[in-house]
Amino acid sequence: MSHQTNPQVVIIGAGPAGMMLAYQLVTNGVPVRVLERHPDFEREFRGELLQPASLAPLEKLGLLPLLVERKAARPNVERRMFVGHSRRVMVPGGKERGSLISQAGFLQVLHELCGRFPHYRLDFGTTVLGTIRDNGKVVALKTRREGSEGRIDGDVFVDCSGRNSGLRKDVGLQVEATQVPADVVWLRFDFSDAPEALPDGVDVHMFGKGVVAVFFPTTRSRLQVAYSAPGDLGSLRKNLPELRRQLLPVVPAKLRPHLEAKLDERTESQFLRVVVDKLERWYVPGLLFLGDAAHTMSPSGGQGLNLALRDSMVAANHMLDAIRTGQPVDEQVFQKIEAERRPEADMIQAMQTRVHRMVMAPMFVEHLMFTVLGVVLKLSKKASQGGPGGPLVEPRYGVPVSQLPGPGAS
Repeated sequence: MSHQTNPQVVIIGAGPAGMMLAYQLVTNGVPVRVLERHPDFEREFRGELLQPASLAPLEKLGLLPLLVERKAARPNVERRMFVGHSRRVMVPGGKERGSLISQAGFLQVLHELCGRFPHYRLDFGTTVLGTIRDNGKVVALKTRREGSEGRIDGDVFVDCSGRNSGLRKDVGLQVEATQVPADVVWLRFDFSDAPEALPDGVDVHMFGKGVVAVFFPTTRSRLQVAYSAPGDLGSLRKNLPELRRQLLPVVPAKLRPHLEAKLDERTESQFLRVVVDKLERWYVPGLLFLGDAAHTMSPSGGQGLNLALRDSMVAANHMLDAIRTGQPVDEQVFQKIEAERRPEADMIQAMQTRVHRMVMAPMFVEHLMFTVLGVVLKLSKKASQGGPGGPLVEPRYGVPVSQLPGPGAS
């Protein structure tokens, strides 16, 4: 085991929270081992809109320019909200411009940069089965890789493995869940034959009674579509004629003929059960939960990715504060991280729950609500002055890409 002032950190999950935390720790000399159950970064459908508050630190670190250079990010993208096909409506925070990023591309860049250091390791294809505790503290993990079970020791463990984390139950933490009325079918289409037809932003269309469709471009000239409606969407995903009957009428006119031609048995799709929940506490001795593992977000507003990044930045700040002053990274540090991050997570989850209730109203009621909201926002100085996208989090120990050792330095 490592000396306490230079702890071995084991991160479960190589998603945005896990890899951003790894980057901040590794570049500050902290040994990190990341465990990822998937064989690579190309996996589930992902939210890809980075909001202004998340972009600022990535820009400062030189990560965003690198992503743009690799064509893994599309800057200056606007999220637009519509009732029906054409009525654009105002939302709190005003116009919001962010960047669409390829999560796979983003994670690959972080992995490559961390790989320049000898004290970094990423194990793909490694499933965490449970924890091993000594006097109540997590001191190791039980794992499975290529059919063989093993044990991985460490000083500090951080679970960034998302909403399906089995460690929540393993360590006995209680989960508070909020009922959400509708799930999501997520679809992805290849538009390499018609890239000019792709939207230039993230377009959200609300049709009343819980029907919502979101359209946005992603890398390699592809279109992602998220369709939410009451009913059994898991079965709908497998019923192509019914999926076409429900989905095509809500597709914007410019996209409809393309989707009509492309939506078939070969279309990439995923069923997402929408969950809004949170742990009673984000930690136990030796183990901290971050991102969706601590507070599972609904896809509403594209908040999950952004909160995960801010969680990791705050966690790195407090962990490196302790390490640099020779203090243990223990429950006191975990408590500070949760205390700083929980208020925003709770606030956004409450907002998401209100939005889900709002979209269940008939469309004429939605028109009325947004008319009233538009008047309120126009009269409110806060609407014109507010900073969309959440609080700005400063990674205090962020090391810019330009200051890293060259490739192959490790």
